[in-house]
Amino acid sequence: MCLLGLVVLLIYPDARIVGDWNLKPVLFLVGWLAYNLFSYIWAKDNLEVLRYSLWIVRYLVLFLIYSKLFTYFRYLRWFQWFLYGIVLLWVATAVVEMVTFKHLSVSKHVGELTYMPTGPFYGENHLAAYLMLFSPFLIFVPVISGHKGWGYLSAFVTLVIVVIMTIQGARIAMLAMGAFLLWFFVFILKWKHKFVLLAVLALLGGGIYVKFKKEIQFVYTVLQYQTETLGTERSSIYMSSIQIRKQLLRESFNLAAGSWFMGVGGGNFEPQMRSEAIYRTGGIQNPHNFLMELFGNWGILILGAFVALNLHWLLGLWRLFRRSQGPQRTRYLMYLVSLLLFLPVSILPSSIRWQYFIWIYFAAVNATLHTKPESAPEVAA
Repeated sequence: MCLLGLVVLLIYPDARIVGDWNLKPVLFLVGWLAYNLFSYIWAKDNLEVLRYSLWIVRYLVLFLIYSKLFTYFRYLRWFQWFLYGIVLLWVATAVVEMVTFKHLSVSKHVGELTYMPTGPFYGENHLAAYLMLFSPFLIFVPVISGHKGWGYLSAFVTLVIVVIMTIQGARIAMLAMGAFLLWFFVFILKWKHKFVLLAVLALLGGGIYVKFKKEIQFVYTVLQYQTETLGTERSSIYMSSIQIRKQLLRESFNLAAGSWFMGVGGGNFEPQMRSEAIYRTGGIQNPHNFLMELFGNWGILILGAFVALNLHWLLGLWRLFRRSQGPQRTRYLMYLVSLLLFLPVSILPSSIRWQYFIWIYFAAVNATLHTKPESAPEVAA
């Protein structure tokens, strides 16, 4: 399907596939693919290298398709509404899971009688990660549109997302989401909107509490437990999630250092971890950190290139934000905050590389730097 989409775009070459607007990320992906194939020479499991090469090819093809598509501003503009809508669908799915104890077939909890929501993903951390990554679109899109009704809906859905993350016990998501919401409330919302928001949330909260008092008490108990264990988790006799992640950082560095910082080869992080290292990480063999996954598998060159690419996007969005006014300024801020949230997102689930959708999102981030609002399909240099 990816190749078919690329062929369709090549049939109508009214805009180039590669140009000044997407050269840096395309060079990164091509370089990543080439380096991964090169790692076949020293990798312990050569088959994993070939499998990872296919994944990187999919990333490249998806990025090329949507990078070209987003040279049309009308498609880039509608993409933010697509993300808004998909967050609503994910939240609705999670609510249904919590109410009915039923899950989609992709969930690891399918067939289990549990309220733990995973949405359209395998695990709850993946759902929490993507809800957090796209939460700026949920909050800023109504501001851009100027419709108050969408704003009230976003406020309510955001509250539901916080409840979902609390029930999931996604502590990294809770901390990052809390910091983002606090910043938005203090520095972005106007005073009158703050009072209206607090009043609406109070009325909704009071009505929901009266109607679902037992359920609210249960959620409060879970929230209280998660908050208390944030500080006491370190002293647990069992390895906590935070302790495991710290140890995984050490193991990732050791693997990279043991290969002269060239990496152990694409897909070879897990095979290397299956030795004695797995006993030091509580049985976890995935780095649970996308940056460390790049570092362990492909070394300092690919990690440095990816960090440099993200800094290029962040600085570019910041400059555009400073120079712009009105809805465009808000749109640049929306993408900037979302990309900043990518850091905690990348360390929350076991790995984000399984979801190819992240490279469609990156294509939109890159296009936001270059596609002018009035351009169709003209692309800014």
